[in-house]
Amino acid sequence: PRGTMDFMGQLFCERAFQLFILLSGIIGWIVGFIQQDFKVTCYYLAFGTALSAAVCLPDWPWWNRHPLEWLPAGGPPKKRAEGRSDRKAGGDAATKAGAKGGGGGGAKSKAKSKKAQ
Repeated sequence: PRGTMDFMGQLFCERAFQLFILLSGIIGWIVGFIQQDFKVTCYYLAFGTALSAAVCLPDWPWWNRHPLEWLPAGGPPKKRAEGRSDRKAGGDAATKAGAKGGGGGGAKSKAKSKKAQ
């Protein structure tokens, strides 16, 4: 849909939000320290929060500069080829023996054979 935020827009929006809050907090702390008034610090932080909300919360078009190209919708999925049915029926005897634990090897079977010697 038109006007929706893409993934890169979400990243930039999040970073802009954090930057506005951080800068307003730092500036507010400095001004509040100079004036020796904590209320001024809170006002700067509230202004930064309102500014970042006005910039980041609406779905502005500049947050959709990298839209995704979706594939067109297709019909129902196609059936698989008939040549793949041999996997369901089983396999060769070595595969069955390996699945049952009768062969195959591995670290445990090699260790057992060394102990038996």
